[in-house]
Amino acid sequence: MKMTRRGFLSTGAAAAAMYSTPQSDFAAAAVAESSGFATANGHKLYYATLGRGMPVIFMHGGLGFDHQYFRPFVDPLADAAQVVYYDHLGHGKSDRPTDFSEITLERLSSDCDALATALGFDKFVLVGHSYGGFIAFDFAFRFPNRLAGLVFTCTAPDLTSGQRNPLGGTPAQADALARLPAGLNATDQEFRANWIAAVPLYYNNASPPAGVLDDVDRRTIYSAAGANRGIEILGGYDFVSRLPNLKTPTAVQYGAGDIWRFGDNERIAKSIPGATLKYYANSGHWPFQEEQSAFIADMRWFVMSLTR
Repeated sequence: MKMTRRGFLSTGAAAAAMYSTPQSDFAAAAVAESSGFATANGHKLYYATLGRGMPVIFMHGGLGFDHQYFRPFVDPLADAAQVVYYDHLGHGKSDRPTDFSEITLERLSSDCDALATALGFDKFVLVGHSYGGFIAFDFAFRFPNRLAGLVFTCTAPDLTSGQRNPLGGTPAQADALARLPAGLNATDQEFRANWIAAVPLYYNNASPPAGVLDDVDRRTIYSAAGANRGIEILGGYDFVSRLPNLKTPTAVQYGAGDIWRFGDNERIAKSIPGATLKYYANSGHWPFQEEQSAFIADMRWFVMSLTR
């Protein structure tokens, strides 16, 4: 059965997490790291930063996960930029609000703006992966003057994307994917169990790199309430008509084997003036994990192009 992202999100959740990095790249990223908490809109957000140069802030997806699935895969970019990871409100090590209705796209965008200010950034590159891309689209229209560059990775400007057909994987994985809907995961443990069972489907050929799933799972703090709220706030999500108004230098990235068939990927790149489009032929939803070297090279080039 074909399923659109809108249809999936109307009953359920989506996206994020994994591992395996060449030692040479990992060693190159052995630079000073700092971490801590910044106050944003009355709550504390956890962040980690490494490297020097142009700040590049990575927005994690889910919702329901934290930033850990970016690491250590993106760390080597720290030789060319200041890499910043953080956990959205209600996720990871960041504060969990008493009332998750505080979380909206506007609030998540405002939190990123406040975090950048707390870290002393004027302009920065924003990378939105999966659901993080949804937030990045919102941010780009609310705070365009903060952006030196934009990267949209495996995301979409509306909810019309369809799932890969055939889906691949096993019947058990497909069943777990169907159990991810909002409201069916009352606890973090339930959400984690269903996600871990379904997540191989998010990889090219439903085949995660060896060791990835267990490693990232051990480091991830799950949030069922965050996942559920993430779906609730997507009513009316659609930035398609506004894409031509984006003037920020933009890179658009997709894994050719993604579980989500982003039929609008060319539309994003063609609609945003000057945007580039890159397909990762051997990747699913996680090109920074599945084709790490190519992803890092592309990010280095993009950052350097902004500073010439």
